[in-house]
Amino acid sequence: MEEKLSVQMTKEALFDFLLYHTYSKFSGFLTNVLGAAVGIMGIILLATGRIKPAHLVFYLAAAVAFIAFTPLQLKYRAKKQMELNEEYQTEWEYTLNGHGITVVRGDKAEEVAWEQIERVATTPKTIGIYYGKDHAFIIPKQAFGSRFVAVMKMIAQHIDPQKVRLR
Repeated sequence: MEEKLSVQMTKEALFDFLLYHTYSKFSGFLTNVLGAAVGIMGIILLATGRIKPAHLVFYLAAAVAFIAFTPLQLKYRAKKQMELNEEYQTEWEYTLNGHGITVVRGDKAEEVAWEQIERVATTPKTIGIYYGKDHAFIIPKQAFGSRFVAVMKMIAQHIDPQKVRLR
């Protein structure tokens, strides 16, 4: 059994994956906690009379800056990667079979055996297939068309269920 996918990366799909990748780590979560803590601290200081209402604006602005900076930075990074990375500007051909995944990008081919895949994560717009700490195949869900269930069944057959994170 074999499944083939033709994939054209989009900046929206890349941004979606970068968001997942960033916020699935502790540091991404910690950024949001820090932003919320700054805002809550400002409210508590105002409620206890330690700051004036005008100072609360600075605390809330800092909280918003902490929380909004990462997504804005990732949106910019996705746009730049799409513009500068030639690999994202060409269509990729993915072939999933009993041995693993073969990806052809232009004149480059890469094969990854199922045993090399560390985890599979789904985001609202993509499927990320990690085959190294900083290496992943990013497949926009729109590329699956009507074959989404067939491809996910193939992945489930070859990868330990504990390594697959579905949403």
